[in-house]
Amino acid sequence: MDQFTIVKRGYNPEEVDGYIETLEQVITSYKDKDNAIKNAIISAQLAADNIVKNAKLQANEYKSQIAVELEKVRREINIQHDRIQAFQNLYNDLVQKHLKEFDANEISRLTSTLDDVDKLVLHLMDADIVLPEDRPEPEHEDESDE
Repeated sequence: MDQFTIVKRGYNPEEVDGYIETLEQVITSYKDKDNAIKNAIISAQLAADNIVKNAKLQANEYKSQIAVELEKVRREINIQHDRIQAFQNLYNDLVQKHLKEFDANEISRLTSTLDDVDKLVLHLMDADIVLPEDRPEPEHEDESDE
């Protein structure tokens, strides 16, 4: 603390008034800084609130877009499910139709035909077949002798 000169009846009023004025300036300066800090805090809070608000809006927009895309995927899944079911029904109908047409008599007839072809192949394998290239060429008489 500053030292004041002692005069009659107390301290020097000019020094005290000067000191009080200096203290008032310091207090005003601190109040100005305090107000600036408070304003900065308020501005930062407003900016943060805006950032959060915008982030929530953007998140909701993304959620809406995702919901639309997911609904498209679900519709496509249902379409594919229906196509698979239709294919299965068509396949089952075709199998049933051909099973009715392709009865045991036909299988027996096919087996018998295969057996006949197998016997023929065995017979041909056992036969002494002379291939054209294995045959001797007939001897030609001279045409001049005639």
